[in-house]
Amino acid sequence: MSCLLCGAVTVAGRKGSAEPRIFTPPLVELTPETSLGFEAIEFCERFLGLELRPWQKFVLIHGLELDMRTVPGRPEFDPDTPKQRLYDYRFRQVLVLVARQNGKTVVMNLLGLWRLFSDGASEILSSAQNLSNAERALADSFKMATRCDVLADYLPYRMERGKWVPYMRQANGSNQIELAAVPPGLEGVLDISGAMPAWYVIAAGGAGRSFSADLALLDELRQQRNSELWDAVEPTTKERPRNQIWSFSNAGDARSVVLRRLRNNALKAIEDGTTEREKLCLMEWSAEPDRSIFDPDGWYEANPSLGWGNATEEDMAALARAALDPEADDADESSFRTEYLCQWVSSLEPGKFNSAQWDALAAPLEGLPEGAEVHVGVDLSLEARQAHIAVAFKRDDGYWHVEVVASRAGFAWVPEWLNARRGTWFNGVVGLQSTGNAPATALVPLLTEAGIEVAEWRSAAMTGSVLAYTAAVRDGVIRHPGRDPDLDVPTVLEASALGVKDRKLGDVALWDRERSTGDAAPFIATNIAWWMGHRIEDRFVSAYADDDWDEDLPDDDSAVLEEIGEDDGGLLIV
Repeated sequence: MSCLLCGAVTVAGRKGSAEPRIFTPPLVELTPETSLGFEAIEFCERFLGLELRPWQKFVLIHGLELDMRTVPGRPEFDPDTPKQRLYDYRFRQVLVLVARQNGKTVVMNLLGLWRLFSDGASEILSSAQNLSNAERALADSFKMATRCDVLADYLPYRMERGKWVPYMRQANGSNQIELAAVPPGLEGVLDISGAMPAWYVIAAGGAGRSFSADLALLDELRQQRNSELWDAVEPTTKERPRNQIWSFSNAGDARSVVLRRLRNNALKAIEDGTTEREKLCLMEWSAEPDRSIFDPDGWYEANPSLGWGNATEEDMAALARAALDPEADDADESSFRTEYLCQWVSSLEPGKFNSAQWDALAAPLEGLPEGAEVHVGVDLSLEARQAHIAVAFKRDDGYWHVEVVASRAGFAWVPEWLNARRGTWFNGVVGLQSTGNAPATALVPLLTEAGIEVAEWRSAAMTGSVLAYTAAVRDGVIRHPGRDPDLDVPTVLEASALGVKDRKLGDVALWDRERSTGDAAPFIATNIAWWMGHRIEDRFVSAYADDDWDEDLPDDDSAVLEEIGEDDGGLLIV
């Protein structure tokens, strides 16, 4: 049978993949003796009346793999294991990536209830970028517990309309599930204060610092644009025996800093074959990177619940078709790929360039062309958190080649790094933005002290080259190395190029660091390096383009450029 909307061949009765495309392998065969996931599944079926789908069972069985050194009777058992750490988990952090609307919230609900009622967690935290979503999920978990008479017996009751009913207590304005009695066999879970086991919801941001949790559940991790929530939650679990942080999400983009870091760390361990030492488990249901959005194989790879519920192949094809504007020459598939194929994209918000434009410029080189003059540009990310060094040079085919050759945290390392290459391809001159509030201004005295000449990218040279470089990219006269075909994550330059945005004042253009998706600095560094190869020194300049034409004006770039009126024709190209 074929799909009428996309022409793809469909298979009647086909089901989504139970096994993720990428996952951290277990150290042992997973059985009821080596994973508590089987116990969690039984709890779900017996007390909650739910039949989990195969992929949900996979998540629980693999994420709750036991550390064999803490399991009595196993050959690996360490007899010095403290009592409170018996049957501890192999993983401290579990990351589950899956396309939307596949039932990950059910896994979160079940996991929290099982650990609260059966596994002896004394404190559980859950959070999402949207607090109301986290509260709704907690309320759903509470309803699931109240529908089971056995579980409801351990909840607090109060009189409502002449009837005793279970209820959720409140703390700091938010509801929480707090047990009124400890289930048999779990008497040792009470902390030193004697507080009853409870499940709280915390807001995104720095909340959660006063808690000490056995389990943290973080939803929508892709929405964490900084590490504030993670940095607040992670320490809360450190002193708890058998602690875990479970994070759930679909794929992210360049702004998903926490999700990207965790995923990259897990991928590296998987690729290097060093997972036996890892405490981070990755399970990712995603489509192969080169899949068309109309390829059913990709739908089943990223949507493990496809074929188990109401969603059909026809639904997926319709969603894929709806993602594309038939009248747009550069239709963007990013949203569909992120939401339904769980594939990483540079940005869900269109930047100055799209992926088709950027990919068309990829042309890797084996080495530096003989006799090529290399021009260097440097730029720093916002708050000078990271420095990026880019180069530009003329290729043998006549095109200009740009690439980022170094990216590291901070910026103090830059002078030494450049001087180490002096006499090979570095000529001792570097371009950077040195005026206004540009982060790179902090680097100027360090470069000067190291004997490196600074070419100032400012005023008309800056605004003119922004437009000229934009035109060069769009006209296809720029080349870059592209991405290694074995990687499904964008390079630093690719992510920057697809997320960069500009800001215009009249005809004047500037790169907008604040509005850009992710870090604009790598791309800006290539712009500066390209400008270094095209600048013309010691020629006539207009009065406005003199070195000190803007010294009496405010430091902020936008304020400077607002002084250029319409009568000036916008750009002051010299």
